[in-house]
Amino acid sequence: MLDEGLHEKMKRGIHMAQGTLEKEILSLTAQLSDLLTGHNYREAYTIAGTLNAKLKGDVVISLPIDQIQGIKSQLRRYYNQNDQMNALAQKMYGTGKRLAELAG
Repeated sequence: MLDEGLHEKMKRGIHMAQGTLEKEILSLTAQLSDLLTGHNYREAYTIAGTLNAKLKGDVVISLPIDQIQGIKSQLRRYYNQNDQMNALAQKMYGTGKRLAELAG
């Protein structure tokens, strides 16, 4: 999860970024942060996909390299955690089905 300082820098950075792509990346990053901290995981998945698409490719992104790397790192971490959450949800579903069978 992004720390408060980085989140605020990104929000301010939206106004200082030179190009549309950079503005979109910072806006999507802030949106993803807000959705995750608000526990809106389904909506977050859509935003994460859009952000991931913006970060891929050969396009030059005019943001500090440490900021770009940090966003990419946190996005990878998000996808890993999302996979873990989905696996846990499947296990919980299986437990519920077994309990239903035991209940008759």
